[in-house]
Amino acid sequence: MTDPGLTALLDPASIAVIGASDDPDKIGGRLLRFLSDYGFAGKVLPVNPTRDTVQGLPALRAADQLPEGVDLAVVVTAAGAAPDAVAACARRGVRACVVLSSGFAELGGDGERVQREMVATARAHGMRLLGPNCQGVANLASGAVTSFSSTFTNFPLRDGAVAIVSQSGAVAGMLAALQHPHATGLRYWVATGNEADVTVAELIDAVLDDPGVRVVQAYGEHLADAPRLAAAAEKARRSGKAVLMVKAGATEAGAKAAGSHTGALAQPEVVVEAFLRRHGVVRARSLGELSELSRVFGTSVPVRGNRLAIVSNSGGLGVMMADAAVAGGLELAELTEGTRKALRAVLPSFAAVGNPVDVTGQIVQQPRVLTDVLPLLAADPWVDIVLVALGIVGPTYDIDAIVSDIAALHAEAATRGVLVAAASVGGRPDLGERLTARGVPTFDDDAACVRAVARFAEHCEWLRRTPPPAAAPLAVPLPEGAPPGFLSEHAGKALMAAWELPVVPGRLVPSPAAAARVDLGYPLVVKLCSPAAAHKTELGAVRLGLTHADAVERAAAEVLAAGRTAGVTPIEGVLVERMVRGGVEISLGATWDPVFGPTVLVGSGGVHVEVLRDFQLLIPPLDRAGVADALRALAIHPLLTGARGAEPLDVDALVDLVLRFSTHFAATGGALPEIDLNPVFVLRDGVVVADALVRVAGPDPEEA
Repeated sequence: MTDPGLTALLDPASIAVIGASDDPDKIGGRLLRFLSDYGFAGKVLPVNPTRDTVQGLPALRAADQLPEGVDLAVVVTAAGAAPDAVAACARRGVRACVVLSSGFAELGGDGERVQREMVATARAHGMRLLGPNCQGVANLASGAVTSFSSTFTNFPLRDGAVAIVSQSGAVAGMLAALQHPHATGLRYWVATGNEADVTVAELIDAVLDDPGVRVVQAYGEHLADAPRLAAAAEKARRSGKAVLMVKAGATEAGAKAAGSHTGALAQPEVVVEAFLRRHGVVRARSLGELSELSRVFGTSVPVRGNRLAIVSNSGGLGVMMADAAVAGGLELAELTEGTRKALRAVLPSFAAVGNPVDVTGQIVQQPRVLTDVLPLLAADPWVDIVLVALGIVGPTYDIDAIVSDIAALHAEAATRGVLVAAASVGGRPDLGERLTARGVPTFDDDAACVRAVARFAEHCEWLRRTPPPAAAPLAVPLPEGAPPGFLSEHAGKALMAAWELPVVPGRLVPSPAAAARVDLGYPLVVKLCSPAAAHKTELGAVRLGLTHADAVERAAAEVLAAGRTAGVTPIEGVLVERMVRGGVEISLGATWDPVFGPTVLVGSGGVHVEVLRDFQLLIPPLDRAGVADALRALAIHPLLTGARGAEPLDVDALVDLVLRFSTHFAATGGALPEIDLNPVFVLRDGVVVADALVRVAGPDPEEA
């Protein structure tokens, strides 16, 4: 970890407890008890204004008495006393401070002001601050448990390969409870609360530096540091690890609740979803799903594909899992004839040797049947995943043999990029426990098993197809001397042409007579041109399909009159353009999000993008495969590829346009906060931008 403050927070050698209590059930007492129970071997410094010893440890009367350079201090005082405690810790050179107290930004008003002042004090002395309004931090490898969460009393958590980083302390506790039964264990547990200083993104980035961590389970209500989260996700990709996240506040009601919980701000759900997808952060929709995903992501190496073989002792269970697999995006493997022949040789004649493979109740009479069957499936060249589905495993089953066979195959197959997972439904609980202890991803719910494996295979496919983000700086042409607000359509298109985008041919002319002399070939389009006329159709300032000079001159006079009647000013003139015929209309736009940066939208053209919400949101930098996937996800996509015998359109040119547009927009650094190219015509040979609305950063004069 490059930040010494985060190192001190996550792996302290010395810990001070400001507000320590002799009562092991109070918050200040729990901290000391947990440090003892979990075997923390470093120095512990209780601070209590009325006692010389606390829980048998020598105590200091005030934080000002702390020795210089304590790694971590935990403030357990009332909110009113917390700022003075933080200031004292900062003066004594404490490297990191956890403020458990609540009553700050989550209440707004003075609480928010006091929180800002507390952070300013910490930063002035180089001290990192976790919280306030949080439940603390724990390192299970060192026993540095500085939290009051009941999760540390309900059962003894053990060290392992998973880190939990959550804005909510209660959620972190629930995740730890879900994680407890699984062999992957738990290394770090952090609840960030209000995130006045240290953020979820920073901590994800930091815990990934630990070679013992394979998976991060994250919960967030507001993603405050998108660039750091993107960097952490890229670190996870490079190191073969995974970041799994529940992002709450996806609905208006949820966002409102998040605001009252931790002072979080609402964020556009479509942007959040696109951002997480672009950077390979695997999103779960519930805490249960997050825990389920960890079983696979924490114990498996990348799988080579999504072709699945199922072996079961229950035909019905196998069929249900096959249905769930196909619905989840997995493909049932077509076993080779050689595999089928080998299966027939080891299974009874009444067993099914298709896919799923049904070994029937013969597994009771022939305990080592899996010894013969599993390697055959894993060796089939068309199989990437083997799911073992066992139902109602009772006392007559040879558990030792079943566990040994599945665990052995899991370890061996992983060396060839083949995943092995198991579901044990309604049977002996010790089967699942023992498989889990051997590192096999195991579930007591057949649907959960398939769901987790499908998401893992999907992520592995993303890893294979999506190149790492490449930030290639560009010398991007920007409008010179343009005031804040929208450019005229002519100026916007001139800028897009400078970006080497294919813009419809046109001329800006000052008068109807000049419009009549424009020679671009008929039919033509005539529009009013003004930076104050973003929506010209609503003003009646557009004329289409003009086929001769007199019609063009008359149309130009009409759109100028419409503009003057509506009070449009300034009017730059009349825009005369060649009319585009045929093809399919697409909308291509971009906005600069204050948290996530550049976002690009591609969708149905015209009003359909708004009415039908047929669009995909993408986060640059983009790649060709990602853009092609987004286009395939559009409802309008069949029209691009030749639906009902129509000639296919130039989708490759559209992909090129989206890539070029997104690269240039990202390079503006927010100087152009909004661009709308609508419609863009996709033709049989090429694409063409027919309208452009570009906004320059700064207060819009119309809104001032």
